Amino acid sequence: LTLIQGRTGWIVVDPLTTQETAAAALAFARQHLGAQPVSGLVFTHSHVDHFGGALGVPFVSTRRQLFADRAIACKIPYESPEAPIESATIAAAHEAGWIWDIGLAGARGLGIVYSSDHMDEERAAALLAAYAGPAGASGRSNRLIRFEAGWRARQWERNCVAVGLSGGFLEPLEATGLVMIEAAVAMIAELFPHHGPIDAPARRFNQLMVARYENIVNFLKLHYCLSRRTEPFWRDNRDPGSIPDRLAALLGEWRYRPPARFDFDLDVETFAFFNYQYVLYGMGFETDLGPARGAFPNGAEAERLFARIRSYAERAARDLPSHRALVAEIDAAR
Repeated sequence: LTLIQGRTGWIVVDPLTTQETAAAALAFARQHLGAQPVSGLVFTHSHVDHFGGALGVPFVSTRRQLFADRAIACKIPYESPEAPIESATIAAAHEAGWIWDIGLAGARGLGIVYSSDHMDEERAAALLAAYAGPAGASGRSNRLIRFEAGWRARQWERNCVAVGLSGGFLEPLEATGLVMIEAAVAMIAELFPHHGPIDAPARRFNQLMVARYENIVNFLKLHYCLSRRTEPFWRDNRDPGSIPDRLAALLGEWRYRPPARFDFDLDVETFAFFNYQYVLYGMGFETDLGPARGAFPNGAEAERLFARIRSYAERAARDLPSHRALVAEIDAAR
């Protein structure tokens, strides 16, 4: 919190994260600098630690479910200008979190996400350097990012609406963050009253956004709690006390049937039932369909269809241009 002496009182710049910390900082300033009113507020940008103390909206932490609270990010130059660009983000687990590897036009964007309760910064940096390999040994500049996963309990408060990072942050997942921005903007456009009271639309908006955050936590936790890794971080993620109640209930049902669309309310979901299937069965989750095998007599035909789909994908990969060629073509057309 920064104070600037104005003509009629303090101008407060970035009033911290919560009402409690903002009040304590202001009380300390008044004790040592004299009692003056607050005459203005300045928010330098949208991160919650720069505006959260202004309205006093509580922060809902998900640290009990999502342990990661640190990330180290860097960029690694390609060995040559013609080096291939990966067409998808690569995510790789490590002993206390995961590493991202994103193919950009001019470099690879790398980062390591980890829990400071299970790993220190030095170890995280060493793991990131080992993943980057010799190509990243020189010219790499690491940037440490501290965060607490969670969201604002009320994101529409009086005449202020928090969208994007100002509303919440779970993990460094930019695509998910963009979806949350799009969802918030669409809801504001439809719910905003051009006249009359705003209490009811604000309440509905807050309910929908909180439900979306809770459901994303379920999907993220799914990746962690299904892992069979033996390090303390992964063992702690399998602790039933760290698994949200709704996810635990669904996992119990999915032992006897696959995830289905009726498991989810699509208006508050970012991920569909088939996304859950990809993660569940990709990580070796077992659904016991034994007593119902007779209801699925066309297994051989399904395998033939899957093989045909795989052949189409392989043919497309051969025929389509490389990712770098496609990016160059798009850039040239601008």
